[in-house]
Parts: sequence; structure tokens; C-alpha cells
Amino acid sequence: MLLVGAVLAVTLGARHLAPLPDLVLVVVASAGLRSGWQAGLVTGLVGGWVLDLLPPGSTVLGTQALLYAVCGLLVGLARRPGRVSVVWVVAVVGAAAVGCEVVRSLVALASGVPVDPWGSVGRVVATATIALVVVPLVTSVERRAEQRRFA
Repeated sequence: MLLVGAVLAVTLGARHLAPLPDLVLVVVASAGLRSGWQAGLVTGLVGGWVLDLLPPGSTVLGTQALLYAVCGLLVGLARRPGRVSVVWVVAVVGAAAVGCEVVRSLVALASGVPVDPWGSVGRVVATATIALVVVPLVTSVERRAEQRRFA
């Protein structure tokens, strides 16, 4: 799912669609909310590596991996056992998207690259909105895979 999300994000980004939701973050948040901080951290690390390696990649290899690993860890700490409301999922994914955008903006400003604040707001809203649909889907796929593994 990480690979599909990353390839889809890179493909849609190459077509200059805006605002583009952070599909990898949604998958990382799904893993963190479903299985806790360890799964969120590992999923974020792998998802960030995939984004680092796919074109256009990042200027410094490993920066996306570190960013997504921290986001996965923090989202995993927000895990609640049992059924979770959609409002909680959207709030957690939205907060993770805000954190990612803040870090990306700070890195861009430090590099002398201009930052589009309205584009960042659009990405956060698009990511939180897409989480309404994608997080339940990813959770059900993970649940089925877990049941098959233990069956």
C-alpha cells in the first residue's frame, strides 16, 4: 500500500494537480492508528525511503524517511484501543499533515526555496479529507491480512 500511495502521489504530482493529498502519510497514519507507535514508526520509515528513492526524490537521502518515521511514531502514540470515531482519525491525520507541512516549510525556507502557505493549507485539508475514505480501507485490509496470517 505504501508503494501504491507513493507512486500515485509522484504520478499525480508530475501532472501538477493541486492540492495533492499526502497519500503516504495516510497509509502511515493508518498503520499507526491500527497497530501502535512501533508499526507507525516502521511504516513511516519505509514509506519515507520509498519517497526518497522515487523521482524526483529528496535532495538529502533519508530526510523523508526520518520525517515520516517521526509522524508514524506520534500518530501511533495517539492510538486508541477498540473502535475509533471518524472525527478522531481526521483530527490525528490532520495534525500529522500539519506537522509534516511545517517541517517541509522550514526546510524549504532554510534552503532559500519559496513557500506557498495556501498550497500547504490545501494539502493538509486534502490529506485529512482523503483520510476519511482511505484509513477505513487500509484498516480493513490490515485486519483481513492479520486474520489470514493467524488462521
